[in-house]
Amino acid sequence: MLGLRNKTVAITRSEEDAREFFQLVSTEGGKAVAIPAIEIVSAGPEVAQKFIALLEKKKHDYCAFMSAQAVRVLFGLVGEKEVAGALKQTAVITVGPKTWQELEKHGIKADMMPGRFSSIGLVELLSKKEPKGKKIIIPRSGEAKEFAAKALSDLGIRVDEVFLYSARTAGVTPRWKEFGDLLAQKKIDAVVFTSASNVRSFFEIMGRMGAELPGGVRAISIGPFTTAELAKKGVGCHEAKDHTIKGTVEAARKLFTSRQK
Repeated sequence: MLGLRNKTVAITRSEEDAREFFQLVSTEGGKAVAIPAIEIVSAGPEVAQKFIALLEKKKHDYCAFMSAQAVRVLFGLVGEKEVAGALKQTAVITVGPKTWQELEKHGIKADMMPGRFSSIGLVELLSKKEPKGKKIIIPRSGEAKEFAAKALSDLGIRVDEVFLYSARTAGVTPRWKEFGDLLAQKKIDAVVFTSASNVRSFFEIMGRMGAELPGGVRAISIGPFTTAELAKKGVGCHEAKDHTIKGTVEAARKLFTSRQK
């Protein structure tokens, strides 16, 4: 049984970043729509060099990459050999398989991956490794939640965060206008939200268009921080059990399959 037959599911990512999503939704018999809510703005090569310098100076025990986006931005600013050299004496952690794969594209093999693909999973992983006195560096987005840094500090880990990029709200593009028309025509069945910043930007863009998310459209969250941000907007959601794109499609499949019974 194709769980998403005749269903249209939107995701708050660009088509390029949503290739896996498109494939999975198609396999389930559905149609996918990409509506990028944010634009990535690099902090520039100076910040990337700061990351390298900190790694070489402090010799961190761990370097945690929280997203594939952080990897792409870093290698867009610094050469592979320079990054590889700086990472030689630290254990590399990736949050999620996509981040792992993105590093492998650049010749970097990660050492660890949390069981849960989120900041919570990172904290759980390191809490089991005699954390007191250890050092970690995290290259990430300027919009990142403070949870990871605080929770790791509470474990006794010394944390350095380097904000490689920021995310700004995208403009009201023709694609967004088309999405608004699909909503008005009741042709969107669900929207997958992939981060808290995507939630904020999604509703900012919707406000610019004078549009609202109809009650009949199901919201699907990739993880707890995204769920919490949706709650701030007064939107109930179905959270993916597995905090990955595959997990969100599975959540959508279960949602619509259960409604058909």
